[in-house]
Amino acid sequence: MTKYPLTVSLLIACTGRSGRLRLSGIFRYIHERAPNWTTVVRPFDSSALPAAGYIVDGLHAGEFASIARERVPVVTLDVEKKLLPRFSAPVSDVKIDNGEIARLAAAHFRELGRFKGYVYVHDPDMSEWSTIRERRFRKLVAVGGAAYAALPHPANDSFRRLLDTLAGQPKPVAVFCANDRCASNVLSACKSAGLKVPADVAVVGVDNDTLLCNYSDPTLTSIEPDFEREGYEAAKELDRLLSRPGKAAHRMPLVRGSGVVVRSSTRPVYSAEAIVQAGMEFIRGNFAQGITVASVARAIRVSRRLAELKFRQVKGTTIGAEIAAARVEHAQKLLKTTKMSLAEIAADCGISDASYLVRVFRRRVGLSPRAWARARG
Repeated sequence: MTKYPLTVSLLIACTGRSGRLRLSGIFRYIHERAPNWTTVVRPFDSSALPAAGYIVDGLHAGEFASIARERVPVVTLDVEKKLLPRFSAPVSDVKIDNGEIARLAAAHFRELGRFKGYVYVHDPDMSEWSTIRERRFRKLVAVGGAAYAALPHPANDSFRRLLDTLAGQPKPVAVFCANDRCASNVLSACKSAGLKVPADVAVVGVDNDTLLCNYSDPTLTSIEPDFEREGYEAAKELDRLLSRPGKAAHRMPLVRGSGVVVRSSTRPVYSAEAIVQAGMEFIRGNFAQGITVASVARAIRVSRRLAELKFRQVKGTTIGAEIAAARVEHAQKLLKTTKMSLAEIAADCGISDASYLVRVFRRRVGLSPRAWARARG
């Protein structure tokens, strides 16, 4: 930790969400660990007073050569290797873990579990980070004979190629896009081609740009990179470089993504009948496993509230009542065909307490299990 006053220059684009989150992380570190820093947030200006160190994002790559001449520590954010000049002073490059971003996308599609093909759509510049995401995504999903394609950004003549590729893919197809702007264009392409999202094409972007995601049609599922943590780690790296002048080694810390923010572009849209049918199939196959209303909702991948609502609409009953009905029906079968004790029957029905089985049975049938069995000879 540096202990003397110094000025740090932050060449960060502040207009977008990612830039503001990075700044938030930088300021959090300064507040916690480097209160002696004075920060200047500005566009590059070669006439400005020199700083003790810099944190620079990829949008300022053209100024790196000028910064390098100042021979002070520099931390870059998500900058491609080809854009970095040779620095005579210590430099570190903090990056979002693009392989992890791809893994989150693949895992989300895998959870949905229904895709016959996969497509990756690059950013306009076919950037290094986009290439890393595509390679990792391909490795994770292009298995078991699944169709796969990687496409350039959907602009100009490549827009037609995107339309043709989406139309030619076996449905349903999962599309992972380099960022949310690209994904927004893919949603437009789907609308032009008459493809239903997410029934035919499920789309995932990256950056969780809430303006784009919430106002796309349909709303866009997006992976949230941890930009705030990236800013924090950048400030931490600069502090390390400043604390050990001439001795600190170059590093390239990777920052993992925060997770997937699920919206309508991948959220399954089921009819009430389909939800109830799936729920009933799960109940019939698992009533003996101690299932609950919550576990039924999780199994059919809808909220508990929605599952309960659809059961009432379609069957006029509750999920809990259907679980009880399946258990009582099984208990009746065992009472007629075996000499098992009530405790054994309860356990076989997924109920741990025989007295609870008696209460459930009496509530549904009007008789205790033994009385019901005697009545039927």
